[in-house]
Amino acid sequence: RHEERHVEIAKNHARQLEDALKASYPQKTCAEVKARAAQITAAELARHDQDQVRFDRVESVNFESRILRLLRYRLERIETGQLPPA
Repeated sequence: RHEERHVEIAKNHARQLEDALKASYPQKTCAEVKARAAQITAAELARHDQDQVRFDRVESVNFESRILRLLRYRLERIETGQLPPA
C-alpha cells in the first residue's frame, strides 16, 4: 500500500509535467525550447520530490501510531488473561 501511493504520486506528477510542457509557449529557437523545457522539468521534479518526502513524513507518524495502538491492545489482552505472555 505504501509503495503504491509513491507510484501514484509519481504518475500524477508525470501527468502534470506533460501538461505543463504541452502548455508552454513556442520559443524562437531550439535552444530556448530546450531551456524552457529544462526549467519546467526541474520545477515539476522539485514538487514531486517534496510530495514524496511529505508523504513519507505523514506515513511514518501514522505507522508509529498504528504500532503503538496494537502494542497497547496486545498488552491489555495479556494483562486481562486473554493472551498468554510471549
